[in-house]
Amino acid sequence: MIHLILAGQSLTRDDELTLFINDALRFVSAFIIPISQQAPHVYISALPFAPEQSHVARKFCPRVPSTLPITQGKPSQWPMVVFTAEHHNTIVRYVVFSLDESTFASITSQTMYVCDSETGHRISGPFELFNHGEVYGACFSPDGKRILLVFGSYAVVWDIEMGEERFRIEGYQFAFIHHNGRIVSACGVDGNWDGSQDESGFRILVQLWDGGHGTLISNRLLEVNDVAGTRFSPDRHFLAVERRSEDVIELWNLEDGKDP
Repeated sequence: MIHLILAGQSLTRDDELTLFINDALRFVSAFIIPISQQAPHVYISALPFAPEQSHVARKFCPRVPSTLPITQGKPSQWPMVVFTAEHHNTIVRYVVFSLDESTFASITSQTMYVCDSETGHRISGPFELFNHGEVYGACFSPDGKRILLVFGSYAVVWDIEMGEERFRIEGYQFAFIHHNGRIVSACGVDGNWDGSQDESGFRILVQLWDGGHGTLISNRLLEVNDVAGTRFSPDRHFLAVERRSEDVIELWNLEDGKDP
């Protein structure tokens, strides 16, 4: 059991402490800009506008009675919208989260920003994407330090910390394998990848790449015929393949490429 003394008041239950911490995080996220300018803004600008029923306001406002009184328009609870991020001036095509959900990337056809998921504030970027064209997909590396962007017939891996393109890989479908940080790519060998293949389906080739340097590890991790469609599993351990003539779905192991 956790027993915490906060501003002279006791919080004795675990769930009560959790609620207060979550409310305090909302308080900091909502007023991070004035608070980061000067500490007195905690009392001048933040507490007076905190929702009346918030845990922070109920515990601290009575202890600071000389703060600015708000007579109208003060909300009773925190809004459902945690923050509004307005970094782009064009349509956002993709929003993708890191595996631990601490950061997210917002992507247009021109730029990409990486932001904090708690506040929406920019962590890095903008990264210019003018030379690549339309973005068709994106995903974070397992360590959250790189982002894979899919552009038509190739993908680009961006280093978020360095703010630069690391390498590019040819193919049509891509994903980071979460357990080891490698990259798997799939492309059609015969026929078109866009689904305009004939009734016999098409043949796909899956390759494995080093996620840090982009070097090819396996030129032919697996090859499947008679394919009507594919999908990576959420954990990226498997590739689901729809076989056209047999009306079945197979799961291929992306760790070793052995038979399904």
